[in-house]
Amino acid sequence: MDTASPAADARAAVTLEEMLELLDLKRAEGRPDDPSTRVAHWVGQPQTQPADRIFGGLLLAQALVAAGRGVGADQRVVSLQADFVGGVPTDRPLRWEVTAVSDAPSLATRRSRLLDDAGEELFSAVTRWATTRADLPSYTAVRPVTAPDPDTLPDVGERFRGDDRVPPWWRLERPVHFRHAVKPPYVAPGEPGDRQTTFLKTTGPLPEDPVVRAALVAYVTDMSVLEPSFLALGSARHLPGSRILSLTHALTFHAPSDLGDWHQFDCRVESIAHGRAHGVGEVFDAAGRHVATASQVGLVKAPPAG
Repeated sequence: MDTASPAADARAAVTLEEMLELLDLKRAEGRPDDPSTRVAHWVGQPQTQPADRIFGGLLLAQALVAAGRGVGADQRVVSLQADFVGGVPTDRPLRWEVTAVSDAPSLATRRSRLLDDAGEELFSAVTRWATTRADLPSYTAVRPVTAPDPDTLPDVGERFRGDDRVPPWWRLERPVHFRHAVKPPYVAPGEPGDRQTTFLKTTGPLPEDPVVRAALVAYVTDMSVLEPSFLALGSARHLPGSRILSLTHALTFHAPSDLGDWHQFDCRVESIAHGRAHGVGEVFDAAGRHVATASQVGLVKAPPAG
């Protein structure tokens, strides 16, 4: 059980201003771009919570930013496919290698790889970038589920403030408001099912930069997409021995959005087998537009309740 003090929790909080600084990647010193191999090098800073490894959402976000700094100004991210290869320590800079896999006037492909000090790959993501065709028709078969007004719901930190059964990472100040439509299965099983809705909004306005805005969407989709596993299994996420460990993460961006306003994230777990779960989540903006789809495979440990 984690018994970190409230004061320690406060010092480890991640504000929106700090989050935007984490997405402000710098050129790697002594590692100039190599035109012959079409490789660029970037450095990002770590997020200190959770303490045991870098939060996967930050890896998704920084990988997207690193790739987006080398594509055309008129191109927007349309997809991301990521693999979590190894645990990433929180006590050192994140060193990114970005390869320009392909370029065309309307479509670009980038591979972002996070390397350790020995050059071993810890994480990789392939992103596709394309120009926007507003003259082409749009369609979606997916609609947001009926849910309470997010302004009437508590943040996850408010729900569990002072409850040492929930790790500090879930009780800290975060760069986004994170609100469950119903009380989540954190310390006790919830109503049986396989679906969960959360609401997300940054704690302040975002810059106009479309790359940063897309990166924040990537960041939040790693927060809860596999949480319905615990509803399906009749367990609780923060029982001793519980764990979620991301293996793969895929994102499709259907429309640009601004997380400065409320977004609804409807998640469902579609399969659980051999300790691995597959979850899917649909993201809708405040107007109900379908703006992104997330899919994740991860390891899930769910001890029996009680």
